[in-house]
Amino acid sequence: MSRPLLLIITLAIFLSFFRLGSVTLFDVDEAVFATATREMVQSGNWITPTYNGKNRYDKPILFYWLMAIPYKIVGIDEFSARFPSAFAASLLVPLFFLFIRHFQNEKKALYAALSLTLSIYFLVYSHAAVTDMTLTLFITLSLICFYLSVTEEKSEKVNWRIYGFYLFSALAFLTKGLIGILFPFGIAVIYLFTTEGLRGIRKAISVQGVILFTLVSAPWYVAQYMINGNEFIQQFFIKHHFMRYTDVISGHTGPLYYYIPVMICGLFPWIAFLPAGVRTVFQGKERLGLFAFIWVVFIVVFFSLSTTKLPNYILPALPAASILISFGMDDRDGWIRHANIFIALVTLVLGVAFLFSEKYLVQFGFQDTRWIIALGAVMLAASALRFYAAFRKKLSYGLLSALTAAFLLLLSFEAFPAASSYLQGTLYRYSLYARERLKDNEPVITYGINNPSIVFYSGRKIIEVGSKGELAAFLKSEPHAFVIAKAEDIENIKDTGLTVVEQDDKYALLEKKIVIPGKI
Repeated sequence: MSRPLLLIITLAIFLSFFRLGSVTLFDVDEAVFATATREMVQSGNWITPTYNGKNRYDKPILFYWLMAIPYKIVGIDEFSARFPSAFAASLLVPLFFLFIRHFQNEKKALYAALSLTLSIYFLVYSHAAVTDMTLTLFITLSLICFYLSVTEEKSEKVNWRIYGFYLFSALAFLTKGLIGILFPFGIAVIYLFTTEGLRGIRKAISVQGVILFTLVSAPWYVAQYMINGNEFIQQFFIKHHFMRYTDVISGHTGPLYYYIPVMICGLFPWIAFLPAGVRTVFQGKERLGLFAFIWVVFIVVFFSLSTTKLPNYILPALPAASILISFGMDDRDGWIRHANIFIALVTLVLGVAFLFSEKYLVQFGFQDTRWIIALGAVMLAASALRFYAAFRKKLSYGLLSALTAAFLLLLSFEAFPAASSYLQGTLYRYSLYARERLKDNEPVITYGINNPSIVFYSGRKIIEVGSKGELAAFLKSEPHAFVIAKAEDIENIKDTGLTVVEQDDKYALLEKKIVIPGKI
């Protein structure tokens, strides 16, 4: 094993699993997936996921099954919920490295793997209990198999690689639905048409591959339809595929250029080398570069045209972007200087902004703000390094990697726990408080909020109410209950027989106590 490969494997595993279970699950998606998988394990219903006792049709089944494995082995907690994403990330990077090395050289493979691994995108989604990193692994492996099949098709009598293309596409289809088909096959067809014309498209078609795809992916879809019928079709395909693309879901929208700043932030500082990498495609120098360019553009354009937009949607495009970035990092003309100056200016602005943001964090309730000073210092050091690299024509990628790694570790050590405490701390405490003091048949009620972390940490089904009248009617039949609501709603609902247990500026925990006749 070469030293670069050993470095990449170590770095990928370390960053993927480092402090994996150190912060509470974030609302909404993490807590929903973790809760739905717990209900699956507890109920033994391995076909239809449920959340808070109701069927959940948002995503296919594979990710729940993958999460259930560590649940069974390790236990139900944050680490187990995030394990599939961390495991997928730690597999993705070395396999990606080997793929690039096979067609280029070890230096470019190292550049591509570093730019993918040392990024905020990688850190966040390798630590997130959501489908996106697993989906990215399967789509990447599918496209790797496709590219191998069309570039080395004459080396064997039977082109086994095309079966990998269909197999991993089937797994992607079982992970996040139709894009598991659309992305691999759409990218493959466009690449073949661009390089070989209409006749070349036949290389992506395999009867045996279609049979393999069907055998792997169809059984769950058929079983789900047989159990839930048209409700499954309407919810899974119509609502969570077509309506999500054409309408705004949960307020997640953005302008046409939404993913440009998202990619800049998620892949910074390496994104600065992307333009030079793209230039190599238009110079006609790199067939792999053309494939990567089509890969990136297809996914980014597809989701840019979608009405619903979220940063995680384009995660499957990141490996291809890293290929282009590696070409740009290996460039030796003036484009490198422009990239270094861009990094230097952005990190200078960020460093100064971090330093001046300390007092504002205190106003928001953050107690320890030393970490923001450290982040600012790392950014200023990176700025000085890239100015030096730009004017002395030095690469200094090793130092840039070290500073980026330091930045990411600071996020893991300090920023993420601080964000978790600020965003989730109150609901986490309230959920545990209610869990410890309620009997099995006594409810937790949420009033006017939708925070799945309450379901996960309270360990029980939550009663969701949206009006004062509905709340009052329900409380009449319950001798003892806890209600979690927004702090602004306290005065509106206190006269329903509730007592405030605790509150802060965002949320309140209220209790209806058992009344014993004859006692005051």
